[in-house]
Amino acid sequence: MSLRKWAENGWLRQQETNSNEIKMLLGVVDRDLADTAVDKISPDLRFIAALGAGMLAATIALRACGYRATVGRGQHEKTIESLELTIGASSKTVQMLKTFSRKRNTANYDMSGAVSEQELQQMQKLASELRGQVRAWLEKNHPNLLK
Repeated sequence: MSLRKWAENGWLRQQETNSNEIKMLLGVVDRDLADTAVDKISPDLRFIAALGAGMLAATIALRACGYRATVGRGQHEKTIESLELTIGASSKTVQMLKTFSRKRNTANYDMSGAVSEQELQQMQKLASELRGQVRAWLEKNHPNLLK
């Protein structure tokens, strides 16, 4: 399937971006990644920040392709799944991010202490890797958006 087909299905809508938007979004990713290192904050909130960075990295790739996930049910899932179509992320990476997204819901809405130190470290690593992969992909495929 392609991003164009996703748009035809109503999962995405076309929307152009520019280098200013991409740079601002990369700045938010960097801020969120920095926040994950603040050990005075609970592991739950650090995990949520790390997931936010990973999700935003996926959003950046989607925006660079000229799309945005449609608002509503399934928006986060489609943003995550789009990584396979944008940067060529592995299905393992996508599945891990989806699993962590569900964990975020538990930590954010259902209970405190839901995130283990190991899960936090895995999410921090994944978010950092995604940021690097998206940045390299942008440099190769959309260098004009980094100027």
